[in-house]
Amino acid sequence: MTSSPRGARRRRPVLVPVALAVVAVGIGATAAFGGLKEAPEEPPPKVQPGEVVDQGEFHTQFIKAVDTVERSEFGQTKRYLNLVLKVTNMGDRTTDVGVAHAPGKPWSLDAGFANSLISMTPEIKQEYGPRVNVLSYGVKSHQLHPGITTTVVVQYELDPSAKAPESVTLAVGRFVYEELGMRDQTPIWKLELEEDADPAVPVVAARITLPVRQEEA
Repeated sequence: MTSSPRGARRRRPVLVPVALAVVAVGIGATAAFGGLKEAPEEPPPKVQPGEVVDQGEFHTQFIKAVDTVERSEFGQTKRYLNLVLKVTNMGDRTTDVGVAHAPGKPWSLDAGFANSLISMTPEIKQEYGPRVNVLSYGVKSHQLHPGITTTVVVQYELDPSAKAPESVTLAVGRFVYEELGMRDQTPIWKLELEEDADPAVPVVAARITLPVRQEEA
């Protein structure tokens, strides 16, 4: 008995697109060599003294570092390392210059400009961090007005007999404009933090090395 031609089905060829075949080969090769590797993150840029650092809410020039002696009206003297900066408030409202981060304390998101001074090497230990003031025509204040460039002095007290470093390197952060939290939907400038870091630490936007020079006030 002969079978009907219609009863014998021919197997149809399966067509695999060339692109899919290439992808499959690539995945196989990747698996064989240990999977995908993330590209290493680029280090933060190194900035020269006097260059402008874009910190989001602020544009900042790191001018100089000075080992100085200040005399009070009562004749007492104290020695300081002063960092002199030029800061422009790029926001639309007056902000407080803020307080520098105190060692061992959690980072605050909206603590003002000074909170973006992440670290200084070599470290000069201060129990409450350095003092930060806005200096305008010899008058100290704590306000940074929008659109105005002002001098900011970051002041570390030094031991009178200690040797000042030849240079200091600052790591500085940046601010991003976004909502503060789930309850408060009002966008504000806040310090950008590293993702998945525990405890939270700020993103380093730039590093600046300033030579330290001697000066008496």
